[in-house]
Amino acid sequence: MANTSYQSLSREEIGELAPHATVVLPVAAIEQHGPHLPVWVDSLLGETIATAAAEAISDEVPVLVCPVVSCGASHHHLDYPGALSLSQDTLLKVLIDLTESLVKSGFRRIYLLNSHGGNEELVRLAVRELVLRHDVLAGAASYWMLAWQALMTEGRALELGRVPGHAGGFETSLMLAVRPDLVRRDLLPLPLRQQAELSNANPAGSPLIQRHGSWRDSGGYSDDAAQASAERGKELLDLIVREVAQALSSFHRQLSN
Repeated sequence: MANTSYQSLSREEIGELAPHATVVLPVAAIEQHGPHLPVWVDSLLGETIATAAAEAISDEVPVLVCPVVSCGASHHHLDYPGALSLSQDTLLKVLIDLTESLVKSGFRRIYLLNSHGGNEELVRLAVRELVLRHDVLAGAASYWMLAWQALMTEGRALELGRVPGHAGGFETSLMLAVRPDLVRRDLLPLPLRQQAELSNANPAGSPLIQRHGSWRDSGGYSDDAAQASAERGKELLDLIVREVAQALSSFHRQLSN
């Protein structure tokens, strides 16, 4: 299996690979995830999924995974301790600068893989900006969007709560599969201040509706994580990695060398 770690390579190795490889830039966040999960959740899951997906196809498609952009647009979580947030303008500029850097290194296929809802529109804007200035193939998506159909049907993910939700049954199950030592099971179940509506409709096709102060009023999580399990988390993680790997493979093949 080929090495997919961008940061482990030398300048010469990157320069040689760049014109022929897809480079993945994981974009995440550091922010509160309820009382039972660490602020690392989005960054850890984003890096884990990107790396596993790249490794799954590395024998057939050259893929490099950059260090995760750990801090995202998380101002809506500043009511709670823990967030390291960038303004939307700042994050967009960071993503533009980083993708410009990748172009300068010779990459022609650049994919932004997002793992935090607050970044959703910004990763897409960064890609739009990039292709206006450079003759490259660029893509952007959140991991749950790429895996949505599989999560709804094969994974039955709604049995755990909202997808992706925030610090609920879905994310807590993934964390139990990846780093169970970081999950405070003794704090579950979580008291629900409001019941979130469950739907199998892909959020990409639904209106975005936000209410001022909603995160503060919710307690900082979307649903109770009491049903979370490591077994279900492993099943869902495997589905996500499979779907992200397929998406990266398809993306790569859209541009001939």
